[in-house]
Amino acid sequence: MKTRLLILLISILSLSGYSQCFSPTTVFSSNINYYSADVNWNSTLGTHHYRIRFKEVGTTNWFYRTNIDSTQNSILLNNLLPQSYYIWQIRSQCDSLNITFAPQWSLLDTFFTNTNNFAEPFNLNITNINYNNVVANWDNNNNNISAHHYRIEYSQIGTGLWSSLSMIISNSVTIPLLQQNTTYIWKVKSFYDSLLVQNSSLWSQNDTFTTTSFIAAPFNPIIINTLSSLECNVSTELSLRITQTTNEPDIGTSIITSDGGYFDIGNLSSGDSVGYANMTTATQSISSVLKAGIIAGQNYAIINSYDSTGSLIGFFAIENDNGGIKVSSTTPNDGNNYTSGFISEIHFTNLFINPINAGPLYFFIDIESELNDQIYNTDTVHIWCNSTSINEIKNSKEISNIFNILGRKTTLENSALIFIQYSDGRIEKRITLHE
Repeated sequence: MKTRLLILLISILSLSGYSQCFSPTTVFSSNINYYSADVNWNSTLGTHHYRIRFKEVGTTNWFYRTNIDSTQNSILLNNLLPQSYYIWQIRSQCDSLNITFAPQWSLLDTFFTNTNNFAEPFNLNITNINYNNVVANWDNNNNNISAHHYRIEYSQIGTGLWSSLSMIISNSVTIPLLQQNTTYIWKVKSFYDSLLVQNSSLWSQNDTFTTTSFIAAPFNPIIINTLSSLECNVSTELSLRITQTTNEPDIGTSIITSDGGYFDIGNLSSGDSVGYANMTTATQSISSVLKAGIIAGQNYAIINSYDSTGSLIGFFAIENDNGGIKVSSTTPNDGNNYTSGFISEIHFTNLFINPINAGPLYFFIDIESELNDQIYNTDTVHIWCNSTSINEIKNSKEISNIFNILGRKTTLENSALIFIQYSDGRIEKRITLHE
């Protein structure tokens, strides 16, 4: 046993003597920036790989870079603190197993993380202040060097909790999802390559802004129904257009009915195209194809809406009901109960069949908001048969009441939008003009 230990000791000593190496004697720093620096050294004979250690001056913990190939004589140190003093040194490892290494570390080198190459953004300012978002703007003057991208951080004053927006490619961006009537602090920095730390500026000086208070708009969706043909007993394109302005309560449910005509559901098969839809908001425009989904007989069908990728993005029901049609939908609640404004258009292509008789065709609108606001409205078109001339529509029904847009009784007023209630219960919307 003693003989084996002696042989092992001799082998280790022999290996140590064979693998002797020395640490570099020349060390220096270059390409120093706020968050990174290159460290350099001279090559040494007998070195298998190198080991570097570095730390901020005045701290106790070292950071290490290991297994640096012996053919290298430079390496980048990144993730450093800006405008700080660092020391570093290097040591040669003589074999692949890290059994032997140079007797000493190299001399210490010192560098200070600072640069004149990358100026921070300035002239921070806020525009388009709203209750839940603002537009942040800044200038960047860096000796005509264009920034690759920017990063913003912002926080409610007093919380210490920061949110960020990254990879901003212009010097203006919307900061979203803010709290109303709240003061925020924000800052921005420039990056001059695709990396997230190297070659970046310091943070700019802080700027502050205060969001406005939210003021809800009245629930007043505008609904327009259009037929491409008013000839009786023909298939026609039925278009439904709903418009809401910013800060109105979101629509929860909507029901649109008529007192005549019908959907040609009996000739539909699941998957048939029945039209198209468009949705336009302040930030996006969505086009979709309408296709028949579940068909339950001749009087009921589910219509699915598919975007350009073929993904299902919504659905609603169509019916033949009480001598007319019914289109009903429920909008999923997005959590904030208020809209940023939109225009929604639904076009049924040759699916609606006009009434067989001439006369007024009424569309009734019943829409409820997510906050339980209710809107009722009536639209009227006039169907004609076997004539290219304008028919005089005679109405023997008596007028029971006349209401203004606020629902109050009124009389025929100049240039007034009024709602006329007839003795049979029907309501006609009319704009009256008098000289």
